[in-house]
Amino acid sequence: MSNLGQTNIFDDMFRENESFVIVVQEVMEQNGLLQKKVLREYQSLDNEAMQNLFEHLKDVYLDEVLSEHGTYFDITVYTNEDYAGENIYAHTKRYRNKKEWTKTSK
Repeated sequence: MSNLGQTNIFDDMFRENESFVIVVQEVMEQNGLLQKKVLREYQSLDNEAMQNLFEHLKDVYLDEVLSEHGTYFDITVYTNEDYAGENIYAHTKRYRNKKEWTKTSK
């Protein structure tokens, strides 16, 4: 499986003992507004664990059924536990009735 998303964009910027956080969310539309619901959060992952888990989560949520108001699943990988926007490592989405992940540039 090829890497969809930005899984290699910051490789040259990683510190030796970089830790990662993966957040899986479902984005839902209710009354014309988008709301995010955190489904899973995985903290303190080393580089190898992060990459393995990221690939696994993409496979799992490719077939997961969205809730009644669900619009898409969102998997975001952060390079630290502060969740700073400029430290996003990978961001992918799977929209309703789609069987593939799309990448989002950051």
